Amino acid sequence: MESRTVQNIIQSVASLRPMPSNVTRILSEIEKKDVTIDGLVGLIGLDQALTALVLQMSNSVSLGYSRTCSTLYEAIMLIGLGRLRTILLTSSATGMLNRRLSGYRQGAGELWHHSLVTGVASEWLAHALNYPNPEEAYISGLLHDIGKLLLDQVVLSNYTTIIEFVQKYHVPLWQVEERLIGIDHAKVGGLIAEHWNFPVVLVDAIRCHHAPSLARINQRLPAIVNLANSFSEDYQLVGSALLSFDIHPESLNILKLNAADIQTLKLKMQNSRVFPTLAKDGQKI
Repeated sequence: MESRTVQNIIQSVASLRPMPSNVTRILSEIEKKDVTIDGLVGLIGLDQALTALVLQMSNSVSLGYSRTCSTLYEAIMLIGLGRLRTILLTSSATGMLNRRLSGYRQGAGELWHHSLVTGVASEWLAHALNYPNPEEAYISGLLHDIGKLLLDQVVLSNYTTIIEFVQKYHVPLWQVEERLIGIDHAKVGGLIAEHWNFPVVLVDAIRCHHAPSLARINQRLPAIVNLANSFSEDYQLVGSALLSFDIHPESLNILKLNAADIQTLKLKMQNSRVFPTLAKDGQKI
C-alpha cells in the first residue's frame, strides 16, 4: 500500500499543467509534409515565451552552435525541425528546471545547468554509439532529473537522514529516496513524462536512467543517459553531496562497453569541445 507521502507526490504530478494547446498545435504542424519555416515562425511568434526559448536555445554556446541568430527564421534554419520539436516538447519543463532546490542543495539555475550538460552529453554519446535517434537521447538527458522538482520538499524534510545514508553508508541517492520516501526522483520524472503524453521510450529513459535494465522496450536509451550523467561530473560548476555520478554496471553491459571504452569516450567528448565554455571549476576550457 502506498504511503500518504507517495500518494501526495502522485497527486502533485496529476496537478501539473498539461502541455499547452499552442505547443501541441505547432508540434502537429511540424509533422505535416507541407510544413514551411514561414508557417512555423508565424505560429511560434504568437507566443513571446516560446519565441524567447527558441532563440535562447539556438544561441546557446553549450550546444555547440557557432552562429548567433537574431530572428526566429534564422534560429529554425540553424537548429532544424528535429531540435525545434525537442525544444517544444521540453518547453513546459525548461522554466521549472531553473528553480532553486532547497532539499537537494542546488541554487537557482544549477539543475538547469546539470540537465543541459547531461542532455548534450547524451546526444553526443548517441552519435558516438550509433544510437538511431540522438534527439531522443537529448530529450531524455535534459529531463532525466525533472522528478527532483516534485520531491524537493520531501527531501528537505528528511535531509539529515538522507545525507547520512548517502555519505555514511555509500548508498546511491535514488535508492535512499526509494527506501525512505517510497519513490525516487527518476520514477517521479517518469510519471511527469507520462502526464505530458511522452512516448514510452522517453518515459522509460527518464524513469530508468539509474537502472537501465528496467526499461520496457529500449534499454540502450536509459543506459546512454546514465553514462552521460556520469560524464557531466567534469562540467559541474557547483558540487553537492546529493549528486551521484556513478555508472551502473548494467549500462556497460547494455552498451557493450568496458572501463577502457569509457575513458576513450570521455576523452573524445572533451576533445570534441561540445561544451566550449563549461568546465568543472567554472573556468573556460
